[in-house]
Amino acid sequence: MLIKSHEVPEALLNLLAIQRRLASDHPQYAGVKTDLAMYQSGYRGELALDYHLNFLDEKESFILHGVRLQNRNFFQIDTLVLTNKFFLIVEVKNLTGVIRFDHGFGQMTQERYGENRPFKDPIAQADNQAFQLQSWLIKQEIRSIPIETLVVFVSSNVHLTRVGESCVDDRIIHAGKLNEVFKTLHQKYQRPLLELHEIRKLAIRMKKQNQPLRLDMMKKYKLTASDIVPGVICESCGGLPMIRKNGIWECRGCGHQNKNSHLETFKDFQLLFKDTISNREARWLLQLDDQQVMSKILGRSGLQHNGGIKGRRYFLNYDYQKDYFYLLN
Repeated sequence: MLIKSHEVPEALLNLLAIQRRLASDHPQYAGVKTDLAMYQSGYRGELALDYHLNFLDEKESFILHGVRLQNRNFFQIDTLVLTNKFFLIVEVKNLTGVIRFDHGFGQMTQERYGENRPFKDPIAQADNQAFQLQSWLIKQEIRSIPIETLVVFVSSNVHLTRVGESCVDDRIIHAGKLNEVFKTLHQKYQRPLLELHEIRKLAIRMKKQNQPLRLDMMKKYKLTASDIVPGVICESCGGLPMIRKNGIWECRGCGHQNKNSHLETFKDFQLLFKDTISNREARWLLQLDDQQVMSKILGRSGLQHNGGIKGRRYFLNYDYQKDYFYLLN
């Protein structure tokens, strides 16, 4: 049973909004693009695991994706499967090429297109998550349940190998083996330790205590409004900026027209800066000069506001999980 579905990382949305409004020759563009590729790969990898999770018994398995809990420190688990016999932490990796493991040195290396890229050993990462989860469970007065860990590679274009004579930890698998390993764990742990209703109650508690990670990518790259290219972006061709004619936005490149194209621009503003906007800020954002025209646009955009006409701020309460699919498509 799915208790907590996937959530789009806010950092991913943040980076997508930055990339489409940062000049390609900007000094930070390459770094933003690299970070974005990493977040996109990770998110797609977590989604790719779903196919294999569908083979699990949904009556006996309670699944949470991307749950982030607070123990002494925060810890986040890609996918957590709760059963009444054991809990399973799944660390998802969406890497391609040749992956070499050196558990002795706590290192994993990706060889791709003639380049080597080092990573921390994912087994050490998963073991740390298990320790943190065990500690969290003790505080919930749950002590008896064993915790297993797996590192699952979801890409079919990956070759897993070792460094020297050392063995690759058998908890590192291809996604296609997940169901087989899950059955093996059920054979290993045959005695139920908790009732199914207790597991469901715990899973719901975890979902309620989940605290998504919030990273300010504008701050990370030391970007300000002066680095961001304003204007309404064409939904059809990506051209920037669209111009406003007779209450309709028109792309000078492809001729696409839409009276509501500014709404995505407001959503970008929330990701990049803050969740309120003034008339002055909106005029800069949409590249319009007329204060009264902007007041009408803001008023017709369905935005709540505070204050009188002077100093009025409009609230951008867009939902990170529902209102930003235009960035992901």
